[in-house]
Amino acid sequence: MRRIRYIILIFLCFFVSCLPPKKLVVKNFKLIPPKKWPRLSRPEDVLSFRQALYRSLNFYERLPLDYGFFIDGNYYSIREIKEGLLIFNDCLNQADWPNCLKERFDLYQSRGMDGKGKVLFTGYYEPVLEGSLTPSNVYRYPIYRLPDEWVKIDLRVFDETLPNRVLIGMIKGHKVLPFYTREEIDYQKKLAGKGYEIFWVKDPVELFFLHIQGSGVIKLEDGRRFNVHYCGSNGHRYQSIGKVLADLNLLNDVNGNNIKAFLKSHPEILHKIFSYNKSYVFFEIAEDGPIGSIGEVLTPKYSIATDPSVFPRGALVYIVTEEPVVDEQGEILRWQKFQSFVLNQDTGGAIKGPGRVDIFFGRGKIAEIKAGYMLREGKIYLLLKKRDL
Repeated sequence: MRRIRYIILIFLCFFVSCLPPKKLVVKNFKLIPPKKWPRLSRPEDVLSFRQALYRSLNFYERLPLDYGFFIDGNYYSIREIKEGLLIFNDCLNQADWPNCLKERFDLYQSRGMDGKGKVLFTGYYEPVLEGSLTPSNVYRYPIYRLPDEWVKIDLRVFDETLPNRVLIGMIKGHKVLPFYTREEIDYQKKLAGKGYEIFWVKDPVELFFLHIQGSGVIKLEDGRRFNVHYCGSNGHRYQSIGKVLADLNLLNDVNGNNIKAFLKSHPEILHKIFSYNKSYVFFEIAEDGPIGSIGEVLTPKYSIATDPSVFPRGALVYIVTEEPVVDEQGEILRWQKFQSFVLNQDTGGAIKGPGRVDIFFGRGKIAEIKAGYMLREGKIYLLLKKRDL
């Protein structure tokens, strides 16, 4: 342990000496006057929405009282955000609930990816994979737990003045090095045979999409099912393979469904394409699922993933976009408006900045198809309890 601490200390000293000058606070939100609020829609399924809201409250109950979030440089305590959820829940019971919200809440619009409020919405789902507890000629592709050599360095733990950044690596001899890439793990077998495998699955494409979704269900031949959940990554930057396929002129109409179909029909290029995405996910077995980044079960259409450095975890937001309506054959029938209050309960490797949102669509084929097609622009608003209440 002493040697590990010593190595980490040296690594930190080197990293801190190379830090850039402190930058001004970036304003990611703008306050919207009550007269300019968008027309608010009540949650379509109030029962499911409240289930998601209570799960955010459960998350806040586990946090220390002195914990909080910074919104454009302004500090909001857990108590304030928790009280806001309770007040919002009461407002929903009132006949004139929109005015109740305007009287008791401030509404902040995200400045989005262009500074003018444009937000890109995508979707994700909970996949179900056929798997085994032991490897075979059929089940050849491992799902790994978090390796023992994996090291997480949270700079704020060492000094509160350091950037809010977490570094992932591994200790090799007297050095802290970046963790293995996807190429090194899957194709050079750097982790194979070390006892880190928890399941083996039969389909490498489905496994890759499990890494993207972050959680799923492993179905064994005897009928047993296990929930698996994200428990860490290798720390490398996420690279969209959809963009890779488009840049290589291999696929024109890029969406999740088309990407999966293309990869399954071209197994000879999987090694090359998958290796572009150096990011790799490690899993753990969970009692329930899918579990979001706040440690609570996600609620279809009422749980979203955003960048936690921008949007407070567990917070109440309002989204305005469109969603696909699809049939059993996976064809889009039409796009319809999707405006709803939702809870910020998850994160994602590709979900960065104030202009990206991922909507959780649930489990099953329809959820997978809708998530695969989901690629729409829209707006997102953050609701915070007025401070004079």
